[in-house]
Amino acid sequence: MRASPSSFLIALALSMPAIAQAGEAPGARIVAQGTPSGAPACVACHGADLHGITALKSPAIAGRPASYILARLAHYASPEGHNAQMKQVATALSPADRQAVADYLAGLKP
Repeated sequence: MRASPSSFLIALALSMPAIAQAGEAPGARIVAQGTPSGAPACVACHGADLHGITALKSPAIAGRPASYILARLAHYASPEGHNAQMKQVATALSPADRQAVADYLAGLKP
């Protein structure tokens, strides 16, 4: 029996240590847990260390400048953004959420 992509992501999320605990920066919580508004956790596709997952063709995002992250999220939320998964993420994040995630990611080691 072959596992579905969603079961793979659930197993990955459950098997990795949590990056953020309650009380940490909002960006860390969003990256590790997603948002109630529907943005999934960044670690689900970009890996526990946020250095990307080759099999999912997801790039490394740890250590990227905040301006880069904000620009990419704006692109995915726009009509020009054609990545369905990232469009879901970008449109589910509020401007404050986007800034928090960008600031958090920028502070990580690349």
